[in-house]
Amino acid sequence: MKPRFLEPAVFLISAVGIAYELALMRIFSIAQWHHFAYMIISIAMLGFGAGGTFLSLATARVKGRERAVLLGAAFLLPFGLVGCYVSSQCVPFETFHLITQPGQLRYLLALYLVLSVPFLLISVCITVSFFLAPGRVGRVYCFTMVGSGCGAAGVIGLLHVAHPAALPHVLAFTAAGAFLLLVSDLLRPVANAKASYIAVAVAFALPIASGWAASRGAFAIRVSQYKGLSYALQFPDARVVARRHSPLSAITAVASAQIRETPGQINNYPMSELGPLPEQVGLYFDAGAVSPVNRFDGDLERFAYLDYVTMALAYRWVDAPTVLVIGAGGGTEVLGALAHGARHVTAVEVDPNVFDLLHKELRGVSGGLYDRPDVTAVVAEGRGFLQSHRDRYDLIVIPALDSFTASSAGVYALNESYLYTTDALALYLDRLTPRGVLAITRWLKTPPRDALKLFATAVEACERAGFSEPAPHLACIRSWNNATVLISRAPLEAEQIEAVRTFCRERCLDACYFPGIRPDEVNRYTVLEAPIYYQTAQAMLSENREAAYDNAVFHIRPATDDRPYFFRFFKWTSLPLFIRGMGSQFVPFVEWGYVTLIATLIQGVVAGALLILVPLVVLSRRPTTRGAKRWVVLYFTGLGFAYMFLEIALIQRLMLFLAYPTHAVAVVLTGFLVFSGLGSLFADVRGGSKTRLVVYAVLSIAVLGLVYLATLARLFDACAGLAGWAKIVLSVGILAPLAFCMGIPFPSGLQILSNDRQPLLPWAWGINGCASVVGATLATLTAIHLGFRAVVVAAMLIYGITAFAFTRLRAAAWSTHNQVRVSRSSDVSTV
Repeated sequence: MKPRFLEPAVFLISAVGIAYELALMRIFSIAQWHHFAYMIISIAMLGFGAGGTFLSLATARVKGRERAVLLGAAFLLPFGLVGCYVSSQCVPFETFHLITQPGQLRYLLALYLVLSVPFLLISVCITVSFFLAPGRVGRVYCFTMVGSGCGAAGVIGLLHVAHPAALPHVLAFTAAGAFLLLVSDLLRPVANAKASYIAVAVAFALPIASGWAASRGAFAIRVSQYKGLSYALQFPDARVVARRHSPLSAITAVASAQIRETPGQINNYPMSELGPLPEQVGLYFDAGAVSPVNRFDGDLERFAYLDYVTMALAYRWVDAPTVLVIGAGGGTEVLGALAHGARHVTAVEVDPNVFDLLHKELRGVSGGLYDRPDVTAVVAEGRGFLQSHRDRYDLIVIPALDSFTASSAGVYALNESYLYTTDALALYLDRLTPRGVLAITRWLKTPPRDALKLFATAVEACERAGFSEPAPHLACIRSWNNATVLISRAPLEAEQIEAVRTFCRERCLDACYFPGIRPDEVNRYTVLEAPIYYQTAQAMLSENREAAYDNAVFHIRPATDDRPYFFRFFKWTSLPLFIRGMGSQFVPFVEWGYVTLIATLIQGVVAGALLILVPLVVLSRRPTTRGAKRWVVLYFTGLGFAYMFLEIALIQRLMLFLAYPTHAVAVVLTGFLVFSGLGSLFADVRGGSKTRLVVYAVLSIAVLGLVYLATLARLFDACAGLAGWAKIVLSVGILAPLAFCMGIPFPSGLQILSNDRQPLLPWAWGINGCASVVGATLATLTAIHLGFRAVVVAAMLIYGITAFAFTRLRAAAWSTHNQVRVSRSSDVSTV
């Protein structure tokens, strides 16, 4: 009897799988840092791969027991989802201790083993489902992909109403629902009704009980001791006054008399005359970066301290300006603009929960700052806001949007940022009034990196904006922990240049560059071994710029929209220098995010090799698998690489177009998976030659890829002013044909392996999972070094190789199939 509810159960299990992966990414972004998301992807895909490898080795034992194996794995899944999450929070892992404490490697391994268990169970459930429906592989795979797509959209929706720590319990309840479907389907007629009822009751009872406990504070996320929230909560009078969460971030508002956050160092501030800094409440985003909310009662004179930070120089160049603040947060820069006499301030903030907190729980502290008639609060991503609006401003301000600690540790090395590309700065300059100013502040690192790259970006942005000579438009000053780069749309006048000298002298700040600067005017207050900022500025404005890029210890070449990795500073050519000079202490200078990516690649390659080669040795002894193994490896590895390459490239392009990162991830993941599922269903129901179908699909992918490369950038620029919903509709329309074609090759290959070659089917599933790990990592590395256009081109080349591999796999399958038929006929004749 064919299972009736197999596909719906697979749909739910697949939805749980992708949702759990995304939930863990958010959980570990809070617990550690956002770069841990790459580890989660690795853990998930390797869990899927391990499940496929396990079944390929245990095919003989599983055969005839498929229903029992599926029910067992489905029953264990709710326990794995909750138990493994809770166990992971008991592991005392600290990212920053990996180099100094070798024992941390054991903790990291423990995290890998614990968190991979649910994904292994999900892999077993899905792979065994193919065994139970050998004639419906495409249909089952369709439900797998559509379920994953709906799970991606569903978890982003859940994150608006539930904290990330609650999601494992919600997903465990969903997994229990899938188990109920399978019990009612696969055990008809029920051999032991009582035992089945008990099993279902237990499967549902666990997430209900654990969810109830979590709602009362149990199973909280274990936050790294090095994150800002952990520091703040150690103050004796610290108390949490509000919380908010969304797919973007989890915000914790902490009140303490000890919290005093300023946008940079304050020198020569006459506290006896102007009074102490105002009381603040800290908004901690994902337990890390902090944005202070200053107590404000309408008296702007209390914020005179904001005239002593580097950003204040901009107000010496413009009088009573209209100001745009990108990344307004708790409102410090808005208060700074008002205190300097701004006529009107437009405050842009991507996270709506910030404004909600200041309007509600923190209204008594903020004093209704964002309700003032001279302040307009806008929920938007900064660059997207400017692309869709044509207003001009006298001053555009971009403060340091991350934390000083995280920036210094290099955890943002893999963070794509379209705020700091040459394309972005050219856009900002276009939105200035004729005498307008752009001011961008970054935290400083040792050795210097951020400010050098920002100044180089400013120079190239001026050239892109059409300035004949960038030098007369630029200035840069620094304190000991931050620097501000300023670009004037008009060449600086003598009064403005003298204002830089006076401001730096009165505030004990160091000038790095302004037109006409002399060598004796630099490196006066925070004295460095060499005036590196001044020297780099001069090199960027000379004919030796390219040589300066090549000779720099760090990667300071400006980021572009094709390579939006402003925070990538690591250069392989500098690695021997770091190792010789610092030994094992070189890692902070490599950037932690980059180290994580390389570690993920190594882990994926090593684990993938084991999961592929071990079954290869075993399967080589079976006559029904000979001749096809090499093509199975090439075909399913290529599909894993190519699919991840295109998916990651399109996520990045749509992140810029949709101007909202969670929308981009939701649209791309859901669109890709759902339409890929429909493509697999089409491959299943369509008759005719599978070889011709796969070749046509690959050709379509290549054509669409070329079209996208040639037209997407111009199309997105032309449609930048569309409403958000219209952008989403357009994005789905762009993704649909490509994803549909990408959904055809994988089930077509599985269908071949479902005939007389059962051991190869789960192995192929495992190979694809392992290849997806390595593919995702390689796609990111390729984008960092060569750009996303190179990622798309590489994907199309790999798809071409898979088309050839499919023809060989098909031929090998028919050859072995005929040999098996002849062998069986001979056996019957002999009998």
